[in-house]
Amino acid sequence: MLDSNLPVSLQYQLREVLFEKLNSGEWKAGEMIPSEHELCEEYGVSRITVREVLKELVQSGYLKRKQGKGTFVSKPSVEATLVSNYSLSADLKQKGISSEFKLISLEVVDPSPSKKEFFELADGEKLFEIIRTRTIKDEIYAWEKAYVPEKYLKDLTEEEIQSKGLYPSIKERTGLYPIEAEEKMEAVICPAYVAKQMNLPTNTAVFKIKRNTKSMNGYIEKCESYLVGQTYNIKHIIKNGI
Repeated sequence: MLDSNLPVSLQYQLREVLFEKLNSGEWKAGEMIPSEHELCEEYGVSRITVREVLKELVQSGYLKRKQGKGTFVSKPSVEATLVSNYSLSADLKQKGISSEFKLISLEVVDPSPSKKEFFELADGEKLFEIIRTRTIKDEIYAWEKAYVPEKYLKDLTEEEIQSKGLYPSIKERTGLYPIEAEEKMEAVICPAYVAKQMNLPTNTAVFKIKRNTKSMNGYIEKCESYLVGQTYNIKHIIKNGI
């Protein structure tokens, strides 16, 4: 059951619970998930809430509806590996384009079981959840939600993350900095709650990027981003023998 006394909505809580089932592998690719009625009964929420969350997960590519059969976990998409040291922020700066972050929220949260395992956290250790948008000339072109172990950002303030940025704040406290990042990208329909914060029309197509960033001391960040396709595009150069 979810908790209506928490400061976040039941829809947000349910979305996080179902995300955890997908990310942990409890709901496996190709399997049918419980029906709307079963989810309502299990979590004590209305059918409207369940439908909205399932709609967002379908739009994000996590689930797939089959007419007359039910809702299934999407099978993994074909994946290509691109090796580079590309930085979007650095590329924009090199081209003389000013890009800025706007902080939406900064919270300390309990890790889900999968995130606790991913970051190798001890019992009681928490995470920072940082939600930001990126803008160019006051137009939002990206939304991101990042998780970072609290121990790497002790006493972090909104003013500091806004002025210094994420990685400099980590390095200043710990000496750690990114040495490697793995990104997975796919085209999806922007989830409604993200589209609202990005001021996008309903059903806008965007790039979804999931990034895991590693330092010499292990993983320091887990991030999910949505980028507007009209602003962001990819050029992949393929050379023989690479």
